[in-house]
Amino acid sequence: MAAHDLERLIGREALVTLAQVAGGLDLYIPAKVPMDGPLLDLPLAAQEALARYAGGTRLYIPMLCGELRRIRDAQIRAACDRGERVQDIARRFRLSERRVWAILGSPEPQDEAQASLF
Repeated sequence: MAAHDLERLIGREALVTLAQVAGGLDLYIPAKVPMDGPLLDLPLAAQEALARYAGGTRLYIPMLCGELRRIRDAQIRAACDRGERVQDIARRFRLSERRVWAILGSPEPQDEAQASLF
């Protein structure tokens, strides 16, 4: 299933959550809810939609590297805006200080509508 189809099925927020915990995996989707494992973090409505669509089968979960990176970068900018030290931010996100500075110096995405999962 393509990422945009999965997004339509369970919603963007649930897809991002799923990609964070199981991106790149061929995941078994139980036929019954509530689900366990990486699917436990999903809202019940998303679990139900997955069970209806792929219950009892395996489903590849896309990695969404670009989307997850945009989310991380926004979290880094917010931490800096709150006054957190770059050294602490780098440690929390497991990045070098140089990379944190590069993220802080790069332009923010102009329009969220332009940001795409694909």
